[in-house]
Amino acid sequence: MSSENETVISRDARVAQHEAAHLTVGRALGAAFGGASIVENPDLGYGGMVWGPDFKSHFAGESGAVIEQITNLMPCDGDTRDEAAEIYAHVHARVVELTAGSEAEKLQFGDNWPATDDRMQERQFASLIFSSPEAQRIFIEACAAEARAILRRHADVVDALADVLIRYRTLDAAQIDDVISRAVAARQLAQEQDRRKRWQDVLASASRFKANHRHDK
Repeated sequence: MSSENETVISRDARVAQHEAAHLTVGRALGAAFGGASIVENPDLGYGGMVWGPDFKSHFAGESGAVIEQITNLMPCDGDTRDEAAEIYAHVHARVVELTAGSEAEKLQFGDNWPATDDRMQERQFASLIFSSPEAQRIFIEACAAEARAILRRHADVVDALADVLIRYRTLDAAQIDDVISRAVAARQLAQEQDRRKRWQDVLASASRFKANHRHDK
């Protein structure tokens, strides 16, 4: 295999892991997706992308213009936060999603490639609810920790999506749903088989105990 082919395979594996993580964590947090791709577009500056059901962007989220519109709705000092509660929850979910791609790379490869668009959106969202740059940084770090926890819980889904992305390079919403459903079903089957095995072990242990107890008498 030539070094050029090895480079392409390495690149595809990393980008697929990144985009699969966005999909996995986003779905775990209730997001809907229209598709995903690991097809590189140097002109637009991205190596892969996922998008929502109604639009395409670098990620299945809001553009800077929409974030600016949300900014105008946020409460100022002295205003009640009650009406902005949904925005706060949305910001938290979105930043967890955005951090997921790079966190998956770290878990799988030990480091991550630059993801300029993700980092920019993270800061934009964090600035909606925190005026302090330090608070924004800490919030993003906390979201990254949550992303890692979700990724570890659903590592099988990430791997399944990454494998299919490498094979087909672009997935639509139906394919994403199918891959996730199959991975979850396989996990549940394995868990049920493990539960039954442990229960059989308990029954076998109980039978041995009874047999030994009768023998002692």
